[in-house]
Amino acid sequence: MNPFSSFLSLLLPLLVTLFLLILLLEQIWYLRRKRNVPGPNILFPFLGNVIPLITNPTKFWQLQAQLSASVGFSVNYVAGCFIVFIRNTELSHLILANVKPDAFLLVGHPYGKKLFGQHNMVYMFGQDHKNLRRHIASNFTPKALSTYAQLQQLIILKHFKSWERLWSTVSPAEPIPLRLLVRDMNLQTSQTVFLGKYLSSEARERFRVDYDLFNAGLMKLPFDFPGFAFRKAKLGAARILKTLTHCAAESKKRMLQGEDPSCLIDFWVQEMVRVTAESKTPPPHSTDEEIGSYLFDFLFAAQDASTSSLLWVVTLLDSHPDVLRKVREEVSRIWSPESDALMTAEQLREMKYIQAVALEVVRYRPPATLVPHIALEDFPLTEWYIIPKGSIVFPSVYESSFQGFREADRFEPERFSEERQEDVIFKRNYLALGAGPHQCVGQRYALNHLVLFIAMFVTLLDFKRHRTDGCDEIIYTPTISPKDGCMVFLSWRCPRYPNFTLN
Repeated sequence: MNPFSSFLSLLLPLLVTLFLLILLLEQIWYLRRKRNVPGPNILFPFLGNVIPLITNPTKFWQLQAQLSASVGFSVNYVAGCFIVFIRNTELSHLILANVKPDAFLLVGHPYGKKLFGQHNMVYMFGQDHKNLRRHIASNFTPKALSTYAQLQQLIILKHFKSWERLWSTVSPAEPIPLRLLVRDMNLQTSQTVFLGKYLSSEARERFRVDYDLFNAGLMKLPFDFPGFAFRKAKLGAARILKTLTHCAAESKKRMLQGEDPSCLIDFWVQEMVRVTAESKTPPPHSTDEEIGSYLFDFLFAAQDASTSSLLWVVTLLDSHPDVLRKVREEVSRIWSPESDALMTAEQLREMKYIQAVALEVVRYRPPATLVPHIALEDFPLTEWYIIPKGSIVFPSVYESSFQGFREADRFEPERFSEERQEDVIFKRNYLALGAGPHQCVGQRYALNHLVLFIAMFVTLLDFKRHRTDGCDEIIYTPTISPKDGCMVFLSWRCPRYPNFTLN
């Protein structure tokens, strides 16, 4: 036997022993944190349950919810991270209300900082965060929302025309999947509403490609190596940020010249210009790069959340013809496509039933089902359990949506009527638009988008779902959507297209 073989024969038992010791310590580390909380008792070495999470996230989170039924929360272990899943609504509020340096950091995604970058509203605390939100409020005034609504309707109509043409050219006997079509519509809507003329056609196309890369990376393991989806997502996010930073600089030039705002970034910068003129110093967090980072946050929230909700609108209206009939009746009383007039803010406010439908869609199928936080310190969740520092905590918006509400498993827009007011009575269970210091700042814009889409879709188009076994099951994309991509038959419902023009 040569010396090298002798060395290996001596070293191998030591390596095997060390490996087994590491596995044992990993199990002990997990069990000490788990204590007697529901969750798996034995771990797959190093990876934990990351493979089930990646391959079938719907089943993974359903299992966590089932485990949580007895005490309101459960635990697990994923790729070196100890996680806590919160099912109980009051415990979720405890997490959402304690975003601060000695409690929790909202991360939006377990590896969010690596993807979204450091300058992001998600990672801000305290008074600094409050001040920024106060400045951002100028983006969602009635005047701003009215400007956005006009742009939204023009883009929605443009895409409806293309969907109807696509369906008729493919084959009237074949359904078309709406998921990617709705996603493209929302991407163009958010780009136009948020960035307006500052985004060239070339930049829009590059943006679309990079956004696809970014979304793909959200659903993959965080392997930051060349060729891997996570690395492509990081590079795509960096290019998007560079584009958004340029848009912020261009908007500043126009607003300093006193021009009228025509998109969200203009309303934002106009307020910055006003504050700077009064105080002689620019407000905090107003550099081009910082504005670009916050816009990235807006675009991410507006894009995928709205896509999810619009797909469920189509799915749920098709399966509830009584609701569809009431929606069409309300629209016909308030707005006619033959008028060639864009819907006004006043008309949107009159559509009470459609607003209730929008709220119920978001409750029944909340697009962002989980809100990941990291425990920055040990945190007492209950009298008998302390969340260990470094844990990733997942308050479940989805589970809260099915607690408290009367017959919560039914899709029933009437629960948000003035008579029943379940949005008031069970307000604490309605977490789909956030709670605490990070409640969605653009929720009025998001709900307006839903109302506009519903009113125009049911009025201008006839539609029917192509139903197959399991088509309405939930999948993560990364927000939730119907498993079949929402396959529908479409046809034009009105004598002619409306002829919209900007006021």
